Parts: sequence; C-alpha cells; structure tokens
Amino acid sequence: MNITVTHIFHNCFVLDVGSISLVFDIPAKRFRVRRVLSALEKAVAGRDVVAFFSHSHLDHFAPDYLNVCAGSKSVRAVISDDIEEMYTDMIFKDTLIVEPDEKYVFENLKIETLMSNDLGVAFLIETAEGVRIYNGGDLACWDWDSSTEFQRKWTINFFATAVDKVASFKPHIVFSNVERRLSGLAGAPFLIEKVKPQYFIPTHALGRTQWLEGIYERLGIADANCFNYRWPGDLQRFDLMEI
Repeated sequence: MNITVTHIFHNCFVLDVGSISLVFDIPAKRFRVRRVLSALEKAVAGRDVVAFFSHSHLDHFAPDYLNVCAGSKSVRAVISDDIEEMYTDMIFKDTLIVEPDEKYVFENLKIETLMSNDLGVAFLIETAEGVRIYNGGDLACWDWDSSTEFQRKWTINFFATAVDKVASFKPHIVFSNVERRLSGLAGAPFLIEKVKPQYFIPTHALGRTQWLEGIYERLGIADANCFNYRWPGDLQRFDLMEI
C-alpha cells in the first residue's frame, strides 16, 4: 500500500492513508512562518483530516487549527486531555479527548495512548486499511547530562517500558524525536532496534533540519527507510508491505 508523508514543521507532519490525512501536532501561529503555513494548507486541501495533538505546548498545539485547516474537506481532532484542561474556553467540536494509557475507536481509527514523560500522550494508531502508526509526541529518552543519576535512570527505564509497548504494536511507520543535543538522539536508535518499523520519520527539529542529512546512518537504518526532509512541504511516498 502506498502512503505519503509531508513534512510541515518540527513535529508536524501530514500522513495520507487512503482517503484521509492524519495531521500531527500543528504548531501555534508563532511557529508558522509563511512557508510553513502554505505547506500545511496545500497538504490538507480537499482532504478528510483527522488532526492529532499530543499535548498543549505551543510547538505542538495550534488553538486555531480549524482555521488553518479550513481548506480541507472535513476536520476531526484527537486531543490530549491536558489541552482541554488548559483551554477551558475552547469548544471542541468533532473531537475525541484522550487520556493516557487508554484505547478508543474514532473515525474508523483504532487509537491507543501511552503516557508521555514530557506532557500529554503518545499515539498508537491503526487505520481501516490496517496501517499501524506510532507517533511519540514528546515521549522520548530525555537523558540530559544536567539530570541527576536518579533522573536519568528513571527516564531510561520509562522510555524502555514505552518502547516495549510500541514493539508489541508492530507499527509500520514510526514518528519519534531525534534530538541532536543528546548523544543517544533521544532514544531513536534504541527504539528502531527494538521496534523495527518499515519506515522511520525523525521529528523535533524545530526548523533546524540541515543536521538531519545522513541521519539514517546514525539511526542504523537504510536511507530508503528514513524520511529525509529539508523544507516545509517536502514529501516522500512509501510502499508499505504486508498490509
């Protein structure tokens, strides 16, 4: 089965599967320069959109997402409950509010959430076509050098437990953070080794994408199995096997 992934900005990507587009973590206006907004509007134009928001940090959540996606055919949303708690004045229409470590069915999608070690949730998603997707939001191995030994051990163990759950889900496509300031790249190589996805999409670049050139080598995967993007609107088509 053919799918298309379009890079927008940071953790925001559009994944076209069949007749729907899954849009992840549209950022707030302050992060959307003209080129970013144009790429997103083009990617969702005329599409049935399901927008996923992993948590309330503004680099992952746009309160005006309905306006941004106005050119789409339809918009539904899956939103972490911390967003609902923070934006008490918002009316969430056609929206599923999710909590960590729960299972849901929404718009013909099977959705399971994992608790994040940052804020909000990560998503395990299975489409009607049987495509399985993991999107980690900000769930990652944040083992900063400035952390205490206890904090680092807790983080590593928390991430390893989450990766076990992802591995049992057997996703075809994985979106996960790759942090250039961490020697372990926020756990991405470990996740890839354990999960063995068909395709890996590195996230969390905050617009600094040049350093991702050749990242597949550090991740231990083939170039063809990694989304190598540079600019908003860059896209890649993947042929999924065994669907």
